[in-house]
Amino acid sequence: MSLPAERTPVAAEPARRRPSRPGTVPPAHRAAPLPKREAPAGSRAATSSAKRRKHHLGFFVFSAFVVSSMILTIVTLNVLLAQTSFRMDAAQERIDRLTQEQVDLVRHQAALSAPGRIAAWARRHDMRLPDDIRFLHVPSTQAVPAGGAGISPEAAP
Repeated sequence: MSLPAERTPVAAEPARRRPSRPGTVPPAHRAAPLPKREAPAGSRAATSSAKRRKHHLGFFVFSAFVVSSMILTIVTLNVLLAQTSFRMDAAQERIDRLTQEQVDLVRHQAALSAPGRIAAWARRHDMRLPDDIRFLHVPSTQAVPAGGAGISPEAAP
């Protein structure tokens, strides 16, 4: 660290002062220029170039790290996107296959439950419609619920 500059003594001014313009500093109050210090020959040039090289090397390492991490991030995101796309394609194919299977099952069920098919199956197994169909009618009396034989219909809630 360098020492602060020394002020040179200023000769006393006469009592009479000139009017000054605003914003200007009178010559008596201006600071004297600082003397330049000279560094030993060879030491300054060697240290500054070594610092510059280290500074450039550090910047190069840092920028290479930042750029490579950004590239790695972009590649990773693209791989994840491609994997998701493959999974979506596989899921869509499975949905299409299951939809077609469901349509086939509905057709098969409709064919099995057709009345003509059921009648043909019944004939093959020696079944026939009855010749005489009788309908039984129940008289229109009020029915007594099970377990309520002793309760009259008026007493029921």
